[in-house]
Amino acid sequence: MYSDRANSELIEIMNQHSLLTFEAQLSLQDELQKRAVVVDLSDLNTTIANKRAQIQNLEYLKDFGFQANRTVDGFTVTRTQKALFTDVLAVIVGLLVFLLGVYGCINLVYTFINGDELDVFTLAYKFAMAGLIFIGFSFFSGLQRLFDFYGFELRKANGSITLKKRFDVKLEEVQINATDIHLEEDEDILAIKLGHETIFTSNGGNLIQTLTLQELAKELKA
Repeated sequence: MYSDRANSELIEIMNQHSLLTFEAQLSLQDELQKRAVVVDLSDLNTTIANKRAQIQNLEYLKDFGFQANRTVDGFTVTRTQKALFTDVLAVIVGLLVFLLGVYGCINLVYTFINGDELDVFTLAYKFAMAGLIFIGFSFFSGLQRLFDFYGFELRKANGSITLKKRFDVKLEEVQINATDIHLEEDEDILAIKLGHETIFTSNGGNLIQTLTLQELAKELKA
C-alpha cells in the first residue's frame, strides 16, 4: 500500500495515523519497520495494540448491533439497545414515508383521471411523491431485524454454548456443538454459521469486522 511512498511521506502519514483505517495502519507499520525508518512509532504501535485488544474483547460486535458481556465462566452476546432503537426508528420512518408514497400514488392517479393540466415541475413532483412508496419499503428491513433478533442471546458458559434465536417464527433455545460453528465467505460477505444457519454476517472487506467474527468463532470453538 505504501511501497511507492518516500520515507518523508510515510512519516507525514504516520503523524496522522488516527485518520487511517486499521488495515492502512497495519500496512504503514509494516512498511516503516521493513525500511527501518528512524522515527518514533510508539503512538502508532499503541493505537494498533489497543485495536487488537478491542477485537479480542469482542468490542467491535457493536458494529453489527451486538454486545458481548463477559462473565467469570464465559460470555453472553445480545442485541444492543441502540440497535433496537435504530430498527424501531427505521420502521416508524419507513411507515411514514410509505404512507406518503401511497398518498402520492393516489394523487398521481387522480391527476391522470381528471385530466389536469400540469407543468413539468409539478408532474415531476407528483411522480417523486409516488416514488416514496419504494423508499418506504427499503426502511422495512428494520422490521425484519427486529423480528429475527428480538430475544436473541448467544451464551457460552463453562464450555456449554446456547443460542436463543428465531429460526422460523418461534423463539427457540438450542444447545450448540462447537464443531458445528464455522466461518463461510461468499464474495464480500463473511458469515459465522451454525450448520446451515447464519448467526452473524459482516462486510468481508472490513478488516476489523472480519477479525471480530474470527475471534468470536475462535472463542466459541475453544
